[in-house]
This record gives sequence, C-alpha cells and structure tokens, in this order.
Amino acid sequence: MSSSEVEAVKEKVKEEEIIQCPCGRYISSPAEYKLLYLKKEMNEIDILCPNDVCFLRELGFIKFDVDDEGRLKITGASFYPPFVTWNTARLGTDKALKLLKSHLREIVTRYIDWARVKADVLKRRKEQEERERAAEEGSS
Repeated sequence: MSSSEVEAVKEKVKEEEIIQCPCGRYISSPAEYKLLYLKKEMNEIDILCPNDVCFLRELGFIKFDVDDEGRLKITGASFYPPFVTWNTARLGTDKALKLLKSHLREIVTRYIDWARVKADVLKRRKEQEERERAAEEGSS
C-alpha cells in the first residue's frame, strides 16, 4: 500500500467513528451543534446542524420544565429519527446510539446555560402573572 492509500484508509476509519448529518457534515464534538432557544413557551431547545445550509436543519430537541420552587427538570432529550437512522446505517446501531447518547448528555450538561434559561422562564412566568392580575383588576 502506498502512503496515500494508507492515509485514505485512516481517513475512512476516522469518519466512521464520528456522527454525520445526512447533509454530509461530520460532527465530531457536541460543541459543534447549534442550540436554539426559540420555542420558549414550549420550554424547548432545538439542536441544529452546524451546517447553515443543511436541508434537515433541526436534528433534535431538549424539553425541560421549571417547577414552582424554581427547580429545573429535563423532561426529554432526543435526536429526530432521520438523523438517528442515518447514523445507525453508517456506524451500526450500538456504536451510533452510544455516540448519540453521549452527544445529548454532553449538550445537556456542558453546553446549555441552564441558569440563564431558568431565569428567562421565571421572568416570563412572573410577567404572565402580572398580566393576569392586571386583567382581573381591569375587569372588576
């Protein structure tokens, strides 16, 4: 084998060890995903492909809740089926699921500013209560 053939084999093995979006973008680290906190009323953070021109764009989500005492609870986190299926077909079910779970775990624990999210939820909740109180006083 020539050195270029060896490098090609090394690159192929390396690609097989990492997650890939169906758009072709390799995602070697959970830090690469883009996180979007747009669905605030639904308490949901979207996980987006790092490729700005991805045809799937949204790869998964994290749902959470903040109780009346202000405690944050993760109620769900998942990647969507097309993304999971693509990677299980490429890497095999066990390897892909293990990698995807580790990506989700790391996104939830390291890459979301939960203090900021919690503060936003509590602020919106307080504003809603004030609006409801003002509406009650106005209708009396």
